[in-house]
Amino acid sequence: MEYIVTAKEMKIYDSYTIEEIGIPSLLLMERAALQMADVLSEHIGKGTKVIIFAGTGNNGGDALAVGRILAERGAWVTFYMPGNEEHASCETARQISIIRNLGYSILSEFKEAEYDIVIDGLFGIGLSRNITGEYEKAVQKINDFKKKGAMVAAVDIPSGIHADSGAVMGCCVEADITVTFEYGKAGHYFYPGRIKRGGLFVRDIGITDRGFEKKLPSYFSFQADEIKTFLPMRDPAGNKGTFGKVLLVAGSVNMAGAAILCGRSILRCGAGMVRIVTPKENRMILQEIFPEAMLYTYEKEIDVEKIEELTAWSDVVVAGPGLSKGREAKELMAQILKQGKLPMVIDADGLNLIAENEDLKKAVKAYERGKIVMTPHPGEFVRLSGISMEQYKSDRRSELVKLAGEFGCMIVGKDAVTLAVSPDSDCVYMNLTGNDGMATAGSGDVLAGVIGGLWAQKPSFETACLGIMLHSAAGDRAAIKKSRYGITASDIIDEICQILAEEHNL
Repeated sequence: MEYIVTAKEMKIYDSYTIEEIGIPSLLLMERAALQMADVLSEHIGKGTKVIIFAGTGNNGGDALAVGRILAERGAWVTFYMPGNEEHASCETARQISIIRNLGYSILSEFKEAEYDIVIDGLFGIGLSRNITGEYEKAVQKINDFKKKGAMVAAVDIPSGIHADSGAVMGCCVEADITVTFEYGKAGHYFYPGRIKRGGLFVRDIGITDRGFEKKLPSYFSFQADEIKTFLPMRDPAGNKGTFGKVLLVAGSVNMAGAAILCGRSILRCGAGMVRIVTPKENRMILQEIFPEAMLYTYEKEIDVEKIEELTAWSDVVVAGPGLSKGREAKELMAQILKQGKLPMVIDADGLNLIAENEDLKKAVKAYERGKIVMTPHPGEFVRLSGISMEQYKSDRRSELVKLAGEFGCMIVGKDAVTLAVSPDSDCVYMNLTGNDGMATAGSGDVLAGVIGGLWAQKPSFETACLGIMLHSAAGDRAAIKKSRYGITASDIIDEICQILAEEHNL
């Protein structure tokens, strides 16, 4: 597990390490500079031309220290500080003094020359307003060097990228690599910051996790090698009932594909049985294409007693893929929610029905807390929450936490960077894998099935997060084989099997 922090949280952990543990800030700065110099070492040779763009804050001090270390290792380094040196922080003022004691000079006026590497230390994670004036010109100079073929390396975060949102603050440096310290910052992973930072290196400099006592990080994520750790255990003596029975309420007339994709995903993730509730028009195609599934088909009227019987049979319900928003679909959702306690995954039209019907909303809110996972994409999320798309985009994390608390549900906010939140915790799961090739029909149906199949064996927030990671990691593997242009939902299902079989010997 890794933690991802905001600028405010990083400041808390930094201060805790310095003030309460007693590790000097200048020592942390020196460690940071050494780590970045080591990352750059393969690009540095004797006579490599490097220019340092240093601000007056501690980010500038880090950059100056990096430049000093590279100069001592044989690089030809130019130090440039566009701001007023008198405004330098204590640590940066000390770095200025060290550099001059070693016989190097720091330019206050820019001089054109050719460079191999440009180090961006203008602004760090504390930037809170748009870049203007001389600093805007400095950012442009850095980007011009990049266009000419120089490698741009950012200290902590590219100048101009908001550390929490990844937004561009007026203008920004477009880095080839970014070296950050101790924890990744949220702005490294949200777009467009994720593109602007280039390759990301997270390096340890000795900031203690004990600062979590003051404030837990806003985000956490799983690593690919943790899949086996969080997967539900298999009982060697188990049977199909042991591994969970899933009731899948999915499909409508001319929409059988969603039920097939979701149902296959459920079984591929280890559930023992799946039973699909779907219109009678889908019976033949499902029996031909998906013989492993049991079926209950309906015509115009829903048999309430039968639905009660089916929910009593099941361990988990997955509802919504391809369901439509017709009368029968609404009635099915009402009946399934009525039992109030089965672990449940709601996706697609299941979410749209809830958004449009107050009685269904009330049923969700009355459901046993933490037993429902909702998986909305941005459009479904704004319909559920009643906010605008602008509000959603401005602070996704807060809106997810708010809706989870209001509904008492786990929320998986599908997006370019998927977030998941539990109703009982402010620490949000951030998914770091996946690619744009997964923006394809049926991909969401597969995700609902993956979470449902895993939940049939072990319903928990961590298991839901594992499902997100497993789904997107499979998408990354599919992109390698099929290209991001050619991924289909079925490819993702196939790669899930390969991940479980090959990478984890399961």
